[in-house]
Amino acid sequence: MRSPIRSLLRPLLLVLLAALALGACSSAGGTGTATGDTVATGAPGNGGDPPAVQITTDAPDPGAKPAVTGGASTNVQAKGDLKVYASPDAKAKVATTLEAKTGLGSKTTLLVLDQRDGWFHVSLPTRPNGSTGWVKAADVNVRHNDVSVQVDLGARKLTVFRGDSAAVESPIAVGEADTPTPSGSFYVTDFLQTPDAKGAYGPFAFGLSGHSPTLTEFAGGDGQIGIHGTNDPSSIGKAVSHGCVRLPNDVVAVLANLVPLGTPVTIV
Repeated sequence: MRSPIRSLLRPLLLVLLAALALGACSSAGGTGTATGDTVATGAPGNGGDPPAVQITTDAPDPGAKPAVTGGASTNVQAKGDLKVYASPDAKAKVATTLEAKTGLGSKTTLLVLDQRDGWFHVSLPTRPNGSTGWVKAADVNVRHNDVSVQVDLGARKLTVFRGDSAAVESPIAVGEADTPTPSGSFYVTDFLQTPDAKGAYGPFAFGLSGHSPTLTEFAGGDGQIGIHGTNDPSSIGKAVSHGCVRLPNDVVAVLANLVPLGTPVTIV
């Protein structure tokens, strides 16, 4: 992707539609002209989960496990605007408050790292990468997931695992030298169906909790990275993006029915 997903958010339509203004994902040396991708309402997965997401429970789960244990993970989804605390103590400082939905319209979903009585230690989709905090179990719904994603920057390959078994493997395009794809442990924060499957972002795009290490601001946003399709299949296998991971369109369509919000994404 030539530009980070959240940083390109634009209020193009104010009635019924969530708007997403995305820069063109041209290969290195291309013109990089911008296109406007408006998220269509009523399409499968917009602002939510693909059909493969596991059942959401309304009650806190005392058996919730930390992120990615034996191929399984736990995430929590905010019931409303969500207070994040610096420590698992109701008297502790509120570090930040996350809105019930992300800037791209998905339900706010956080990856669980650990838990204590009545609290979840979670990874946050904020700068700096690796930020964490604590949320009250009463404020979230608990979900379990056996899907995880690994991105190998050197091999330029993405693998989706179900448990310990590889379900999907694909070559990818990654960030170019000046705007590299960051390495680290992240998770899926957004799932979007684009209005034009033949456009610069292909049929689907996933926003991640990670941010570009070099772009602290882009088009008014904070440099959020993502995984998406492309209208330039010749770019696959190359380092040409502004930090996002590019997939062939037929592969990202498979992921749309497999990868739910909160899915761990490890980039190495």
